[in-house]
Amino acid sequence: MSCIGAPSDMRVALFTDSFLPFICGATFAALNQVNALANSGHEVRIYCPGSKGSDAKSAELHDSITLRKVPLSLPWGGQPDLNVVFPALWPTMKDLRAFKPDVVHVHTEWGTGWAGVYAAWRLKIPVVGTFHTFWDDPRYVHHFPWPNWKIIQRAMGNYSAFFYRRCTATIAPSTSVQRHLSQRNLDAVVVSNGMPTPTLASADEIRQLRAEFGVKDGPTFLYLGRVSFEKSLPICFEAFKIVLADHPDAQFVMIGDGPEMTAIKETVRSLEIESSVIFTGAVPHEELIRRNLPRLGDVFVTASETENQPVSILEGMSFGLPAIGPRSRGIPELIEPEQNGLLFAPGYVTELVAHMKRVASDEALRETLVRGAFETSAFHSIEHTGKRLLQLYQNCISHPADPTANLDNPNRDAA
Repeated sequence: MSCIGAPSDMRVALFTDSFLPFICGATFAALNQVNALANSGHEVRIYCPGSKGSDAKSAELHDSITLRKVPLSLPWGGQPDLNVVFPALWPTMKDLRAFKPDVVHVHTEWGTGWAGVYAAWRLKIPVVGTFHTFWDDPRYVHHFPWPNWKIIQRAMGNYSAFFYRRCTATIAPSTSVQRHLSQRNLDAVVVSNGMPTPTLASADEIRQLRAEFGVKDGPTFLYLGRVSFEKSLPICFEAFKIVLADHPDAQFVMIGDGPEMTAIKETVRSLEIESSVIFTGAVPHEELIRRNLPRLGDVFVTASETENQPVSILEGMSFGLPAIGPRSRGIPELIEPEQNGLLFAPGYVTELVAHMKRVASDEALRETLVRGAFETSAFHSIEHTGKRLLQLYQNCISHPADPTANLDNPNRDAA
């Protein structure tokens, strides 16, 4: 069988139902990756839903990247800036034929994702899919307008597997996701979501930043991300209330917004900890990175049990924030106990409290964990992810029957 060589300068068509201005991990994984590809000289075109106020191209996108809004999209209730798409294939195919992509990359398995799969089939080119979300988890089924029954959860998992079997290759951002997919008889290759290396502000600038937001000198915990049901945020605040008894100068900073914000603020009020909690609200991502807003905190805290490879933790670590998180899904692959953070049993508030108290009082431990956080971030650099993506794209073009052949080992020891 003859092989078709992949071009050195590739044209990549990316299809996703989640993109700016909608804020979630899948959005920023796709954003970071397309920018890495464009920085390497490859041509990228993004196909995503339109939404109110989203006509302008984001300043965070590389200048060379083109953006196309797929038609027939409607707002999804309760999710700001998120639209559901009913694939209208004719205008998309017309544009794609003019663009002449070498490969299609889909980041979601809904309307826009199906448009990408169909387009690749019509154009007879490979399609690569990245698995981002455990839709069979009951905390995600919670978002849909149907019963949260076991049979529905299984159906959601089977649906995702059915979608990704239509792809030439499937990407798992972590080995836990890879194992999850293998249980559904779906082979996947591990490629980290990747994280750009930010420019760090000076110590004086950070002191001024903290003063601006009212962050004092005591130990400060931080959550960065969407405020939604599956993130289990009440657990973080229950633990924080107990920590305050020993560390009354401690604070908790929450950066982000989402459908559960009203409920979370009510939780904070009911726990009577309002004076120690700072809500920044939603912050434009470009401002978040440029101003080093994650450095409002000293330690990242999450209780979410649904993450495959949380971009928010990687983002925090890129600014030197150690992380405390549950021993669940893909989180233990990022958090190495005593190296860059601490792990607790999912939902076990007492263990979370012990970890928060420990990092609040042990300065030597915090310094060790900060160094480890920077090292972890460097390992998951977007440059490494971009190279691995290109290698996979090229394999899909040259060896579609075995696209993962000869891929570099993604493990830390081999990097």
